Amino acid sequence: MQEAQLAKEKMNGKLVCGRPVVVHLASEKCFLDSGNSQRALKDKKLAGGSGSKSAQTDRAAKISAIKNKLKSLENDGCSTKRPRLNPDDLKSTGEQSDKKL
Repeated sequence: MQEAQLAKEKMNGKLVCGRPVVVHLASEKCFLDSGNSQRALKDKKLAGGSGSKSAQTDRAAKISAIKNKLKSLENDGCSTKRPRLNPDDLKSTGEQSDKKL
């Protein structure tokens, strides 16, 4: 926690491309005090705010489905890949280059 606080103090207010950087810790609730309540609610959801059990299990199910899809793509990917063309395969034999379309 001390390292995070030190990093926050060091980076907060630094100029990046002429604009000051604003740094907050995830545990801080300062975004709830902002005037833009819609954004604050969205940030709270993204930060893992107090979601319902069904939302958490739905998220876990989505993650599991994505992992399974990646595994199936890894297993099937090698057999369905087209072979890479060599530069020699792309050179014309000269017969077609003389023809006019």
